[in-house]
Amino acid sequence: MSTGSSASSRYSQHRQITGVPTKCWCGRKITTYCSQTDENPFWRFYRCEIAIQRKNEEHLFKWIDEALLDETRMVDAKLMKLVDEVKVLRNEMLSSFELQKKRVFDMEEEMKEKIKEKMMMGNATIEEMGQVMARKSMERAGITLLVVGVVGWACGKLMS
Repeated sequence: MSTGSSASSRYSQHRQITGVPTKCWCGRKITTYCSQTDENPFWRFYRCEIAIQRKNEEHLFKWIDEALLDETRMVDAKLMKLVDEVKVLRNEMLSSFELQKKRVFDMEEEMKEKIKEKMMMGNATIEEMGQVMARKSMERAGITLLVVGVVGWACGKLMS
C-alpha cells in the first residue's frame, strides 16, 4: 500500500493519527471517501468533511487500510500485554496456592499434635479415674468385709 499521493505525505508529516480516526484535528467529523486518482484507484480513505472543499488547508487524511493496520497492531499489542499480565497473575496465584497449601499442612500437623496431647491427657485422666474408682471399690469392699466380719463375730458371741 502506498502513501502515494503528495497530499497524504504532506498531511502525515504534521500530525500523525494512530488507528482509525474519529475526528479531524480541526474538530470536524471524519468521512470516508473513495480515491478517483489513477495512482490509487478506488482506494478508500478518511478525510475531514471540509478538507475536500479547502484543499490548501491541512486536515486529516488517512488511508483506511493504514488505519485498520494501525488498529490491528494496537489490539495485538494490548492483547500481548494482557497475556503477559495473565501469566504474571497465574504465577502469583500458583505461588499463593502453594503457600496456602503449606499453611494448611502445617495447621493439620499442629492440630494432630494438639489432639494427641489432649488424648494423652484424657487417657491419663481416665487412668487416674480408674485408679480412684478401684481404690474406692476396694475401700467399700474392705468396709463391707469388716461389717460382715463384725456382724459374724457378734453373731458368734451371741450364739455361744
